[in-house]
Amino acid sequence: MREGSGSRPRRRRKRRTEQLTRRGLLRFRCDFARPLGGRPVAATLWARVPPADLPEIGHAFVRLPETRNCAAVSGPHNLVLQASLHSVSDVLRLETQLATAHPSLDIVDRVIALRQDKLMGRLLDPHGRSVGIVPPDFWSEPEM
Repeated sequence: MREGSGSRPRRRRKRRTEQLTRRGLLRFRCDFARPLGGRPVAATLWARVPPADLPEIGHAFVRLPETRNCAAVSGPHNLVLQASLHSVSDVLRLETQLATAHPSLDIVDRVIALRQDKLMGRLLDPHGRSVGIVPPDFWSEPEM
């Protein structure tokens, strides 16, 4: 192997990452202790959206400050929005705002979490701070 040959793939990955970031197709985020950041309530909304409206509505949702994650998925409920909110009453405010701005949107289900004990493989204390990890076991059988 020639000296420095390992840097070529690294440069390609760096260029590709920069290109995806510039185009808005890749974004980076940092998690924080949401209760300490003033957003202790997590809401997940499942919606039905006409396929032709998915790009417009999805792009609008990812620009909202409450949005944690937004994804188009297959199935009858083809859009999922996860949001971090200040209070439980913000769930209704957010749903009303979304439905008013996007008449073709049909919110079909929602889940509200007032506290999370685990997030992204991290055990959390009541204030949302990491106090340990739960390493994934990729080789174990799924629990039913």
